[in-house]
Amino acid sequence: MEFVRKPLSLVELCVQKCIDNLRYVGSVDGVETELLKRILPHCTLDQLTRIESRTQMDLSPVTDPLWRQFYQREFGQEQLNIAIENVKQAGPKAHYKWRDLFKTKAEIQKLKEDKMVEDFTKKLQAEKAEKQSKQIKLCTKVPPNKRSSFGGGGPSSLSTSRYKSPILKKARIEADSRARLQSAIHKNTFARSSQPIRATSFSGQPMRTTTIHRPNSTITITKPMGASRQIKNSRPKF
Repeated sequence: MEFVRKPLSLVELCVQKCIDNLRYVGSVDGVETELLKRILPHCTLDQLTRIESRTQMDLSPVTDPLWRQFYQREFGQEQLNIAIENVKQAGPKAHYKWRDLFKTKAEIQKLKEDKMVEDFTKKLQAEKAEKQSKQIKLCTKVPPNKRSSFGGGGPSSLSTSRYKSPILKKARIEADSRARLQSAIHKNTFARSSQPIRATSFSGQPMRTTTIHRPNSTITITKPMGASRQIKNSRPKF
């Protein structure tokens, strides 16, 4: 005797087709409760949320056990027991839907997660700032010359501040140092050359010649010396 498979009824075919296409289902207004009990348990969390938000009729008699399962799956058995205890303590007059309990718990959980992320981000930023403060920093700024306030080396400090490259600053500082050294040598030479030089005029009178060297010119001054001594010696002796 061969086994003959009983064909599915039209209602069963419709239920199976609806289960296969739950991702496209929106409102279920007008569908019998017995059919919803066969269809909605196959929904995911997002699908059940979408169907209840688009359906005007109250689906809590069918979906309340489903939301309780989602609550346990998302938050654990311990949190589920706490929620059940809170509902019992509220008294028999208080009525709560597991959909509302799930929504409230999800919002609280999101706030906690956001707070944890914010605290973790602040901690990372503080550690990064502490590491940066301990790093060795290269300073390319040349300190100003201490004598600039008294007039010595003022142009040098101003000229070197215009250079951003450390090599150009160093070259400029060395050039200024050589210029100051040459100026000191020139002043020493000027002091030595300013000493008087003795000479004799055509009349035999001794002369004193003084040469003064300046940066842009040279001045020579010649004066007779010992004139009063010659006049004194020219008097006749008796």
